[in-house]
Amino acid sequence: MKKKNIYVNQSQELLTLFEEAGNGAKVMCVPIDYAKKDHVVMFCNGLTEQVTRSCSHRQIDRNHVFFGGEDVGSYAENFVNTLRFGGWIVAGVNAHDAKEQRANIQASTDRLDLMGIASMLLNRRGNCSPAQSGIYRNLRTVVRHRRKLVVMSTEVKNRIHTVVDRLFPGFLNEKNSGIDSFSKSSLYLMEDRFSPPQIRRRRRQKLIEILHRYGTAKPESTAAKLQEYAAHVLNTPDEYISTLQLSLSQHVKHFRCLQDSIDQLEQEVAVWLAQTQGAFLTTIRGIGIVLAAGVSAEIGNPYEQKPLNNLVSYTGIIPRVKQTGGPEGKTHTGKVAKRCNRILKDYVVQSANHMGLHGPEDLMADYKRREAAEQHADFGIGRRYLRMAMCLMRTSQIYMPQRLRNTEVKPEERAGYYLMTWPALREKWNKAGATGVI
Repeated sequence: MKKKNIYVNQSQELLTLFEEAGNGAKVMCVPIDYAKKDHVVMFCNGLTEQVTRSCSHRQIDRNHVFFGGEDVGSYAENFVNTLRFGGWIVAGVNAHDAKEQRANIQASTDRLDLMGIASMLLNRRGNCSPAQSGIYRNLRTVVRHRRKLVVMSTEVKNRIHTVVDRLFPGFLNEKNSGIDSFSKSSLYLMEDRFSPPQIRRRRRQKLIEILHRYGTAKPESTAAKLQEYAAHVLNTPDEYISTLQLSLSQHVKHFRCLQDSIDQLEQEVAVWLAQTQGAFLTTIRGIGIVLAAGVSAEIGNPYEQKPLNNLVSYTGIIPRVKQTGGPEGKTHTGKVAKRCNRILKDYVVQSANHMGLHGPEDLMADYKRREAAEQHADFGIGRRYLRMAMCLMRTSQIYMPQRLRNTEVKPEERAGYYLMTWPALREKWNKAGATGVI
């Protein structure tokens, strides 16, 4: 029978280490206060300068030594990675929690900070995240990089809207111009000689050729609608046009650059995702490469992840419950906690919303039922999604509808489901451009 940790805030890795040692005196804890220039280190049960010498002096097994510190910044990342590649356990502690463990909350010195870190580690409250190393670390890096570029792309799009509102009001509204905003045709027109008078003076046939070349569905009618709208829109004064055109041109170039980088990163995300258990999440209808990679990257290795209850709390999609006054006391359900992995929460909530709109039939029905009952459908389906995700990743199985999970189902029915879902699954990976790379 698998042992269950009743101290849900404690690290399973550190608990195992202390159990294997058998005695707290046979464990060495090395808290570290990371800094850009000098790392301050304290040996909790030895004053020697090197860990190995202290192990020999105290007769401590090297496997019963662990390091720990607050969340690692970029300046200390190589230092920590060197320790991990050397086979040492390196745990992380929350800076806010470590502060509360200090002997003096009013003052803050390196020594006091170390004592707070040491207290957290000795209470087994360090975090040995499964996504701190290996393939999952690389996946998390590219996923978070893409996420930041998407935010930057949105900022540039907002700036383009601001300039276009002055230069050619309403152009980015498809109902007015007939062109999808930020499509290839839209970007080409905005990049060069863009203003209502110049659009109006262009030869109709030349404009049709441009729209056709960049993929506009009905170039003839679109060209006519665009020039007609340009003839009636309110123009900006001529003395400002050249400056606004220059600004808009640079914004469009910046936007194109960001989009190219995002597309390249999405391909790289798919390549790393294919090497992890998170690839099985793409077998769920409504879950694409980006959402599957985002959830998998933040969870890390599913075989080393904490129990599902801890993971749901870590995601921040479970309400806080407070009960007092004895067994018959009233239970108060509050809001979800603010302290959570906000990136994982974002991807899980997005995944839940996608499954509620485009997912398997039973999940869409459950989503609508929760909405009708005035529940938080995204959080409810998100918790269900995490249960499914951990099961699929740990068992290396693809998603199957409820009716096919029964042992009495004939193999031919499951085979038919596999053949039916394969084209859609292959299309997901084709869109990311990963099928020819993997």
